[in-house]
Amino acid sequence: MDDVKKFISENGLGEISENMSFKDCTTLKVGGKISLFYYPNTVENFLIFHDYFRPSGRPLFIIGSGSNVFAADDDFEGVVVSFKKLPIKYYRVGNIYTCYPGCSVVRLSHDLAKAGFAGGEFLAGIPATVGGAVYMNAGANGSEIKDVLISAKLLDRNGEVREYKNFELGFGYRKTRLQDEGLIVLEAKFKFNPEKPEKVLKRVRELKKQRSATQPVEQKCAGCTFQNPPGKKAWELIDAIGFRGYKINRAQVSEKHCNFLINNGGATSKDFLELIEKIKEKVKNKFGIDLKCEWVLVNFDNISPF
Repeated sequence: MDDVKKFISENGLGEISENMSFKDCTTLKVGGKISLFYYPNTVENFLIFHDYFRPSGRPLFIIGSGSNVFAADDDFEGVVVSFKKLPIKYYRVGNIYTCYPGCSVVRLSHDLAKAGFAGGEFLAGIPATVGGAVYMNAGANGSEIKDVLISAKLLDRNGEVREYKNFELGFGYRKTRLQDEGLIVLEAKFKFNPEKPEKVLKRVRELKKQRSATQPVEQKCAGCTFQNPPGKKAWELIDAIGFRGYKINRAQVSEKHCNFLINNGGATSKDFLELIEKIKEKVKNKFGIDLKCEWVLVNFDNISPF
């Protein structure tokens, strides 16, 4: 990675670190070392880096808040990019917010409420950035990103940039075309509705309180592990097989919410793989349902354990 490091440094494209691992940058706190971690200082400079790096064929992974990410224990021989240090998070024209990928959606939801705009309250309980939220069609409390998104400017695998309208993004349950095509979010436009700030802030506080009461937000976890099957709730299925609190080494099913797997400190990706496979097997045997993991897998090569 010396050539990449030199290119970024000599062209002033942002900050780099060679001492990061996925344990440092994911909420689950598992995963191997990262060859090079890169913080672009502008979107334009990221595109310069991407044009240089893409022909090498080496692995590239874009990380947001690190939630919903499950990395292998092996070292990652590529570059991980975080947009968190972009100096501008978003700008507003009327009720249209243009957000950059490293913007925290929790921060955005609070800023919206204080500015007197409704529609983004559900974001207050999602530990994600705008880029990751669009990529996964993140949602909570009956609302999803697709409900407020106007369009997104995306970068494709060939280095081409295009703005996609909402209907072009193939939104589904925790699903978008970005996942299938490896598209990278460069910015996203949202529309919100004016409302009295005190009313919006009250709803934000209520949703955050509800999340704290029902989810293990104080522990190391990657968010919900499994998608809800049609007409079912994953946590109820896991509870019904008697796995509330079940452990494999330091990986455990949460006592508070069975669809959250937590790291009790020192857990490995191998521990979580075994735990996930055991849950899937038991649910399949008892209910005939194939649970689908909604985490993003990193550095597992062609292995698809889910």
